[in-house]
Amino acid sequence: MLALRTSPPVFTEAQVERIARDTYGLLVTVRSLPGERDRNFHLHTADRRDFVLKILDFNSSPEATDCQLRVLEHLAEQDPALPVPRVFPTVLGGEIGTVGGREGSYATCLMGYLPGELLASRSADAPLLENLGETLARLDLALRGFFHPALGQRIAWDVRRLPELVEHAAYVDLPGLRRSVQNAAAALRERLPALRSMRSQAIHGDCHAHNVLVDATSRAVSGILDFGDMVHAPRVLEPAVAMAELLAEDRVSLEILPVLLAGYSRRTPLEPAELEVLYDLILARHSATILVHAWRARHDAEGARALEGSIPQTARSLARLEEAGREALTERWGRALEDEAESVYEPVPLTRRHRLLGAGAELFYERPLHIVRGSGVWLYDAQGLAYLDVYNNVPHVGHAHPAVVAAIQKQTALLATHTRYLHARILEYAERLTATLPAHLDACMFVNSGSEANDVAWRLAKFATERNGGVVMEHAYHGITDAVAALTPSTGQPRDARVVTLASPPPGLTRDDHLQPAALEAAQADVDRAVAVLAERGHAPAAFFLDTAITSSGIFDPPPAWSVGISARLREAGALIVADEVQYGLGRSGSHLWGFERRGLEPDIVTLGKPVANGYPMGVVVARRDLIEAFQKKFGFFSTFGGNAVAASAALAVLEVLERERLVGNAADTGGYLRDRLTAVASRHRCLGAVRGTGLLLGLEVHESGAGAGRQGAKRIINRLAAEARVLIGYEGPDASVLKLRPPMPFRREHADRLAEAIDAAAATL
Repeated sequence: MLALRTSPPVFTEAQVERIARDTYGLLVTVRSLPGERDRNFHLHTADRRDFVLKILDFNSSPEATDCQLRVLEHLAEQDPALPVPRVFPTVLGGEIGTVGGREGSYATCLMGYLPGELLASRSADAPLLENLGETLARLDLALRGFFHPALGQRIAWDVRRLPELVEHAAYVDLPGLRRSVQNAAAALRERLPALRSMRSQAIHGDCHAHNVLVDATSRAVSGILDFGDMVHAPRVLEPAVAMAELLAEDRVSLEILPVLLAGYSRRTPLEPAELEVLYDLILARHSATILVHAWRARHDAEGARALEGSIPQTARSLARLEEAGREALTERWGRALEDEAESVYEPVPLTRRHRLLGAGAELFYERPLHIVRGSGVWLYDAQGLAYLDVYNNVPHVGHAHPAVVAAIQKQTALLATHTRYLHARILEYAERLTATLPAHLDACMFVNSGSEANDVAWRLAKFATERNGGVVMEHAYHGITDAVAALTPSTGQPRDARVVTLASPPPGLTRDDHLQPAALEAAQADVDRAVAVLAERGHAPAAFFLDTAITSSGIFDPPPAWSVGISARLREAGALIVADEVQYGLGRSGSHLWGFERRGLEPDIVTLGKPVANGYPMGVVVARRDLIEAFQKKFGFFSTFGGNAVAASAALAVLEVLERERLVGNAADTGGYLRDRLTAVASRHRCLGAVRGTGLLLGLEVHESGAGAGRQGAKRIINRLAAEARVLIGYEGPDASVLKLRPPMPFRREHADRLAEAIDAAAATL
């Protein structure tokens, strides 16, 4: 039976340096890493790249090795943001290398190095346990549909093999422990028929504290390692093994353990029958560990030493589980799942809201939602029902992202005050942020929201140009302060004589289209008209504000020639270019980190809002340092909470999550996939038109005959999606006839499928 005996290959670090050079073309320094059956090494190159070299167990079959490669390939396709290794080729382009060793030829595999520290080096608190449960559920969801013949391997760590392992119970020296192991095996034998009827699939099957990496600052899982023990098995084994290993390794207490189960069930709820076998599976994993060690103690001394330190704690944990009992623990775990699924909140009467907030306080949807919690791309109402969020861009990297939450909690516990004191965190963020922008945008002013950022940018532009005229797009939205309300012509026409609008680009025009000379001339003529109108009123343009997704005008994605053409004309007229990145920045386009890059613009000022800190109040104005210093000297600008250490910590975490989870690439992949799905849906319904935009900011036109019919059709679709499909979207455009799709950045293909199917069904009713 696999894994009873260990036989990791023996290679020195000098040998590994030669393997890295000859097989993979890398000059590296080498550090040994732990491994039960494979030999693992951390490789570090002079140009600061990191890899893991695996020299595989001599007894591993080619089929088992191929399975590990294929599953990583599958996961990269299904959920690219999952924190699992990626495979790198040999210099000859193969996935597997071959090196000679003591027993013959060994297979090698080069993988990406995942940052973080092993969970084995720390205890697990509730937020980390919850995140681990959710990550394992994500992993299992991504593994659905994967199959490989090697998943049927007969391995000792598969707890279903316990009735076979118990034949070695005589090797367990302590009589009481031996009886406990035998009792666990007998109980599991009775459960095997029920297990064979449960939902089964490929699972990792070995999630213990030495196979889980944790981000040192975020208290979130940063890596799941070692897919060598994968099996095709009941899905419930995944959380059962993780729970058992954390108990056996003394990472958690029985009291806090249900948090992991709740996190797992949030994404893939357990069925009642699965809950009923959980206790027996956890005891079986403990018993398997004890039996494997007992066998190795007599047949494989080196392998026994690898488990020796954990056996006393495993025995103590097994005794505590027996003392607590199946009935009590199953009830406790069931309550945790019920609390997760059926959280009860007092209803919020509309009359109370109207009395305290005013009857005009806006609410989404005909049947207002009582939302009490968010996680990733999901919102949960007071009854525990999950809603797919395809609207909210403020939680940019997902609702309640554990990395952002942990950063806020940690900094709040230390210091939360203004920037009139020296503090490194805001400087760290300013450095990280400006490093992503053009070199001339080298200094920041911090406020609390996008509205405030645009307010300051407006003041800055008027100060720099000594003018007071503004140019915006028709139906633009730039904020709610008194000053920028003038830049927000919600009805299409500005209320302030100092502000004029430009017409939207042609709706069917996309970034990859060639802009016809006539269209460019028309756009530039529109600029000339706007500048002339300002002049007639006694004003000259100080700034051109552009929401780089042209969102509120209807969501447009014109070619760079359009944006460059109108901005150049406005520069000639003396205006500064302000890129409003509140909605489109931080990679939402999928092609660029910033929307102005996609537009081909070189802005003088960039403004950001609450998405930069995932909803924690923060806004940023980025401009030339000399301009900001002149403005500061003139006005002594200061915002009490702008750029406070807590907001800066949250914003830093957002940048780290964007990079670590590859969310910009996900916006491209999922956005392109969703666009194709929506185009196919629209082709089946006369009431639907073109898909607009790109990445994870898309629009879908709604057409119906009659004045205002598009708006009414869009509202019907939106409300039907919320009430029947539990999918949340909005609308946009001058006629409110464009469905607005702007989800958090972790939005994946499975979410796109659900959205497209919901729109398809709703459109069929119009």
